Amino acid sequence: MEGNRDRRVGQGTDSQFFALLSSGLWNEVPDRAPFASGTDWEALYRLAYAQTVVPLVTDGINRLPGELLPADPARLDPFLGSLMSNAQRNRQLDAFLPKLFGALDGIPAVLVKGQSLAVDYPDPERRQPGDIDLLLPPSSYEAAKAALLPKATRVLEEDYGILHQGMYFRSVEVEVHGSISTLMSRKLDRKLAALLEEQFDGRPFPEVSVGGAGIPVPEADFNAVYIFVHMLQHYWSGGVGLRQVIDWTTFISVHKRDIHPVILENRLQDLGLLHLWKVFTGFAQEYLGCPEEKLPLATAPDPVKNARIWRYIRHCGNFGKNVDRTRGKEAYLVRKFHSFWRLVVADRLRHFRVFPQESVRFFLGAFGYGLQRLAKGE
Repeated sequence: MEGNRDRRVGQGTDSQFFALLSSGLWNEVPDRAPFASGTDWEALYRLAYAQTVVPLVTDGINRLPGELLPADPARLDPFLGSLMSNAQRNRQLDAFLPKLFGALDGIPAVLVKGQSLAVDYPDPERRQPGDIDLLLPPSSYEAAKAALLPKATRVLEEDYGILHQGMYFRSVEVEVHGSISTLMSRKLDRKLAALLEEQFDGRPFPEVSVGGAGIPVPEADFNAVYIFVHMLQHYWSGGVGLRQVIDWTTFISVHKRDIHPVILENRLQDLGLLHLWKVFTGFAQEYLGCPEEKLPLATAPDPVKNARIWRYIRHCGNFGKNVDRTRGKEAYLVRKFHSFWRLVVADRLRHFRVFPQESVRFFLGAFGYGLQRLAKGE
C-alpha cells in the first residue's frame, strides 16, 4: 500500500508532506519510507505553509523517530513558531465568537466554515484559522448588518448581488452571507437558495461549544453539502486550498453517523454534484489517508484524476495565491478579458480532463453570470 502511495502522490517533498499530513489528521505514526533519502525541511515548510496546514504537518513531524529529524533542531523552528501562533489565533477567535452572536441579539444566523469545523479536528487548535463566516436567510441579512456594522472598526465593500458584507472588528474579519450564491450555475444557485430557506424553518440548530458558549451551526445533512459546494466554488473560481478539502473530509468523516446517506445522495443528485462528490472521496482516501469506511457515499480512488487534482491545488496555492492577478494598470475591458480567460476559460479547460460534464456546465453558468456583471460594470 505504501509503495503505491509513493508512486501516486509523487516522490520527495510531496510524498513526505502527505505522510506527515495524514499522521496529523488521523493521529497515526507516519510512514518512514518517504524520509529514507533525507528531507528538505525548508521545502516541506513552504509547501505546508502554502496549503495552510503547517500545524497538522508539525504534529506528524513530532511522531517521527529521532533519527529522521534534522541534526540541527533550529530547522524545525518555523514549524514550531507557526504551531504556537496558530494556537493563539484560534483562542482569539474562539473568545470573540460568543460576543459576536450576542451582538446579533437573536437574529437567526449560524456559524459556518472556520471555527465551526475546527472542533472536528483531532485538536481544534491545529486548524489554521481565517475569518469568521455567518450564514443567514436573505430575510435576516439587513438586520444582521444593522446590528453589526455600527460596532465594526472597518467595513469592506459590499457585494449586494450575492448578499455578502465583510467587516473587521480590530484584527478579526467577519463575513455575513445572506445567500449561497456560487456564480457557477443559475440552476444550482436556485436549488441552493431553496435549501437555505429550508434550513431556517424555525427548528432549533445544533450547537458546538466555542469560547465556553454554545454556537449555532447548520444541521449535518445541510452542512455536508454546504461545505462541499463552498470547496467546489473555490476549485472552479481561482484556486482551492488543501485546507478546504481537509475541512470537508474531516467534517463528513466525523459526522458520518449524523448524515443520512439517502438524503445526501438525493440532494447531490438533484444539484448535479454526485459525481464530483464521489471523485473527491477518492482523493481524500488516496492523498489524505482517510479510510473509505469513514466517508459517506465513498468510491474507489482514481489515481489519474487525483494526481491532476493535486497538481491544480499545488499550482494555485491556497485561494489561488500562486496565481498572478496584478493587472491593476490595464484598461477595464482588458482586465476583464484576462480575468474571464483565466477564471472562466483556462481553469475550466484544465478541469475538463477530470470533470468534463461539470466543466461544460459551469463554463456556461459562469459565462452567463460574467456577462451580467460586465453589463453592470462590476
